[in-house]
Amino acid sequence: MALTQKEITGLKPKASAYYVWDESGMRGAGTLGVKVNPSKTKTFYFRYYRDGQRKFIPLGPFPTLSLLEAREKSKQFGLLLKQGIDPKEQLEATSKAKEKEKRDEARKGTLEQLFNAYTAQMKKDGKRTYQQVLEALERNVYPHVDKHTKAKEATTHDFMLVLADMIKRGAVTQSNRVRSYLMAAYNYGLFHDNDPANFIDEAKFGLTVNPIAAIPKQKHAERVGEHYLSFSEVKTLLDDMENVFERFKMGHSIRNLISLCFFTGGQRPYELISSKWESVDWEQKTLLVTPELSKNKRSHLVPLTDSALMILERQKQAEPNSPFIFPHRFNEKPMRTDSLSQSITRYRDASPLVRPFVARDIRRTCKTLMGELGISKELRDRLQNHALNDVSSKHYDRYEYLPEKRRALEAWESKLNQALNDNVLTFNRASV
Repeated sequence: MALTQKEITGLKPKASAYYVWDESGMRGAGTLGVKVNPSKTKTFYFRYYRDGQRKFIPLGPFPTLSLLEAREKSKQFGLLLKQGIDPKEQLEATSKAKEKEKRDEARKGTLEQLFNAYTAQMKKDGKRTYQQVLEALERNVYPHVDKHTKAKEATTHDFMLVLADMIKRGAVTQSNRVRSYLMAAYNYGLFHDNDPANFIDEAKFGLTVNPIAAIPKQKHAERVGEHYLSFSEVKTLLDDMENVFERFKMGHSIRNLISLCFFTGGQRPYELISSKWESVDWEQKTLLVTPELSKNKRSHLVPLTDSALMILERQKQAEPNSPFIFPHRFNEKPMRTDSLSQSITRYRDASPLVRPFVARDIRRTCKTLMGELGISKELRDRLQNHALNDVSSKHYDRYEYLPEKRRALEAWESKLNQALNDNVLTFNRASV
């Protein structure tokens, strides 16, 4: 006889628990029943036989679970039995799958983990800007999107707000930079989970799309750099580097660095900052930029003119105890490149005779003004250690062109000193 709602309601507790079974089920499809406990609680159960063993599956308490709902659950389990599937084993497998899904979701990487993992990969790949990229992401993203947000859950709209705020405060070009960092970080995250190197004890990001792809960059802000200083502006700048004025704040190392950038023909500031004294050959008058510092990962031998040597000697006197030519003030590391940028900003604000410029304009200025002197583009490229992509240069030509580069820099030095009316360097050379 089939169970009814009224019958179940009327069941009385006994000294020990007992079952009442529904007799309306199909043979081989299990049976629905109610267990009545001495405590007066009643629970629906599904009973079936598997390999001669009796098994029970609790369905839920009555009347929280209605008889209709219990019959539906019982019916689903019966269908599994008809297919040769053990319902209890199926429930355990489903439960394990849900637990795994829950654990995997809990392990989904956060924005902070994504940014750290991406910039760590940059460092591993020899990208020297990894720290700047990380700081730019932290500085601009975290005020709008919490760093503990799952990377998968951060939306296109979230990042649009980040970039919109930058554009609103006038940092349009920098917004494009941050956009490109975000794009690259998420592209890294898309492949991260399938990289065998990340298989053990690594957070998984579970990314399927890059939310940055739908955000356009501000094309009007992406112009090829054209700004460079004139000889008269270079004269004023270098003259200011040699004279300590109260109208702007700049340390002696920054002054020496800027002067050295000019007198070495526009070397990359990072490569000069990160070089050690052991890379200076005082007798041969050269500075070796080692492959781990060089942007194109090839060693670069820079000839040193008398003016460049005097700047280095002055710097050596000021910083005699550090292995780095331009050391950090408070630790055993090289100076930070943003110290140069900040100092140039302060100088720019206090120097109306020099048009506004940034650190990379020094390199462009040297390249342009050396061209005006008649120094060939090929030699200027070699002086500034540009990557030469012709087959001969890439694979065969290992000649350093040191004599040619030295003659070019001596001509450049002569022009700079002439522009300065022979007052560029007024200090005495000191022995090292």
